[in-house]
Amino acid sequence: MSHSLPKLPLLLLLLAATAASDAHAQQTRSARKAARAAGSTTAAVPAPSVAGGPAGAPQLPPPPPGGPGHKPGRPAPPAVQELSDFSGTLTQYVATNDEQIVDGFVLNTGSATDTVRLPRHAAQQLMAAAKAGSRVTVNGYRHTGPDGRAALHMVSLTAGGQTIKPTPPTPSATPPTEASTTVKGTVSSLRKDREGRVNGLILNDQTIVRVPPHAAEQLSAKLRTGATIEATGYLHTPRTGEVALRPVRSLRAETLTLDGVRFLLR
Repeated sequence: MSHSLPKLPLLLLLLAATAASDAHAQQTRSARKAARAAGSTTAAVPAPSVAGGPAGAPQLPPPPPGGPGHKPGRPAPPAVQELSDFSGTLTQYVATNDEQIVDGFVLNTGSATDTVRLPRHAAQQLMAAAKAGSRVTVNGYRHTGPDGRAALHMVSLTAGGQTIKPTPPTPSATPPTEASTTVKGTVSSLRKDREGRVNGLILNDQTIVRVPPHAAEQLSAKLRTGATIEATGYLHTPRTGEVALRPVRSLRAETLTLDGVRFLLR
């Protein structure tokens, strides 16, 4: 009896450890049963899966816009355009920009009147081949711009048996230089871009002073109709192939003096 007494504490420890293990196993089984019971309430709704993959498959991000191979952060490729022929009378050339550089013409097809857009560098080439009043056939497509206005965009033009397809001009060995000058006057109106931001000033002598929108915003308290200004910068010079519909002075401002304070525009 005296030899079995030292073994009693060890036996009690083993029994306690076994009981604790059984209790832990019971708790684990209970937890699993509870989880299965909870999961059964949503089992009828399959987990979303990637198209073509099994339910419950890992979710993948949707394909990037622009089609297969398009990389995020890059602009989507241009849409394929259907070309058509439009025949009629070229009634007049037009300029829809402040510099009054020819960038289109009016086409009367007999049933409708359309404005045909053309690259500015193609104006000289087209005006030499098709005068106002000429019968022409325009190959191109219709497109609605950001301003909501629809226009015909020319790919080629046929007049007098000659087909003209505008091509970019050959770069000149000596590009035209813009003349530096200073203009003074009173602001008659503020020029705005399509987003409604001020990007220039129209002076009382019709000179256009172009100002970067961010600079115009910072100087908004001083840029107002009736203000007297002085601006230094560079006058716009028509590029190769461009034709000015009428002479206009357009200055890209580098400095602007308002209320006696001179500002450097960047």
